[in-house]
Amino acid sequence: MSLMLAVLPAFGQVPPGGARLSYTRGSGADGCPEEQALRDVVAAQLGGIDPFVDGGSGGRRVEVVVARKRRHFLGEIALYDSDGRRLGGQEVTSATCGALVEDVGTALAIMLRPVRSAREPAPSPPSAPAPAERASAPSPPETVSPGGAPAGSPRAPAAAPLPPCQPAAPARSAERRGPSLAWPRLQAGAGALITEGLAPARAVGFSAFVGARWEAFSLSLEGRMDLPVATEPYRGGIFGVSWLGGSIVPCSQMAWFFGCGLVTAGRVRYFGMVNAVGEASLPYAGLGVRGGVEVPLSYSLAARLSGELVANLVRPTFHLRGSENWSVAGSSKVGALQLLASF
Repeated sequence: MSLMLAVLPAFGQVPPGGARLSYTRGSGADGCPEEQALRDVVAAQLGGIDPFVDGGSGGRRVEVVVARKRRHFLGEIALYDSDGRRLGGQEVTSATCGALVEDVGTALAIMLRPVRSAREPAPSPPSAPAPAERASAPSPPETVSPGGAPAGSPRAPAAAPLPPCQPAAPARSAERRGPSLAWPRLQAGAGALITEGLAPARAVGFSAFVGARWEAFSLSLEGRMDLPVATEPYRGGIFGVSWLGGSIVPCSQMAWFFGCGLVTAGRVRYFGMVNAVGEASLPYAGLGVRGGVEVPLSYSLAARLSGELVANLVRPTFHLRGSENWSVAGSSKVGALQLLASF
């Protein structure tokens, strides 16, 4: 979970009467906790006091929107004044929606803590006559001294709670920021593909991979097998060609889109099928690029559609009957549809 933190001084200016809360569950967040759960988190942080008011059209408004963002959940906090002007905002992200609501509630409690301190001095004005009575008596200097100067005593409690609010923000960001950036998520997946350029005709195959995924980068190891493809009849015989190999695939991720480089190697197998005998297996290697789109289906599942272009650097050549030869093309193309899971 990470916090993109920008503590808003304007929150500390919310009137003692509280602020109105607007809570919305956006796209992909239908299963997130309801508004009362958020209020409970804030109240628990503020000693059981709910700083929000219900109804009414005046005063300031705190707006919270939770929605799904790729593989994480995003919470957006915004503050508006009584005229509807936006005073500032903050974003919170988390891997799960329940944890997100808890972190949003903690952020709101820290921001609204000055509101609680503003309520505490409110009862002190009724005690203002007490200094007047003490001033008329000659002995009260000893009772006035613990509270400080009579004129400054009403403001002293309001200023005292401010320092504890300031260190809370750095502690929260330092505690929450690390894990999502430091620890990748394990990914594994499999799918079907169509290849052109490694065999005499288009081939159908299958692939599987395992790797690690960070926020904007991933690295995976991939294995692939192309099913045999028959050549055109040659002197009454038909030969089959298949491919088996693997790739190292580093990718850059941006929202639903990704771009990759890949290093691939394997072996191309050539064998007799009809009225032909013999078998050979020769090494193959290539370098290429891949691009595509990854569509989340749930928090841990996604569908991936990709295409790649590979320069075949090591091109096997097979000797057919007589003096005829067949070689792998100079480049190959692959289209794939995969289902991947994240852990």
